[in-house]
Amino acid sequence: MKLQILVRWLMLVILSVGLGVCDGLAQSMGSLFQLAGGMDTVGKLSSSLLESSAKDPRLAGLLGKVDASAVAPKLADQMCSMLGGGCKAPLTDQQVAAGASKLNESQTKALGDNFSSSLKSVTDNPLVREGISKAIAPKLGGIVGALI
Repeated sequence: MKLQILVRWLMLVILSVGLGVCDGLAQSMGSLFQLAGGMDTVGKLSSSLLESSAKDPRLAGLLGKVDASAVAPKLADQMCSMLGGGCKAPLTDQQVAAGASKLNESQTKALGDNFSSSLKSVTDNPLVREGISKAIAPKLGGIVGALI
């Protein structure tokens, strides 16, 4: 009986120490926002995405008359927020969901293609690209739809 209690306490201590080490490691790595290069990189990503998308014939009807210089800072703030950068997101989840309905399937795919291309131009790290893509790409159509 005493041995079982001792083993349980020992397991609890080991688990607590292990969780503390993992938490410390995650904190030392920083947020995905920091790993990506901060606001400079996110700003370049949003500008590059809007520029390439405005030139894309599949998105001409959607983005043809959009003032990219007005939309880019809002897009960057939304991305910053989604990546853990501490920025205030200009859009709510409801606005993003409503924005998604403004794009058809072809436009959403075109936006995703341009996002991937823009992401490759701002970071060489494949793990950072994957993390950013997983965090932003699923909602990108809704974000852009809500901002235009």
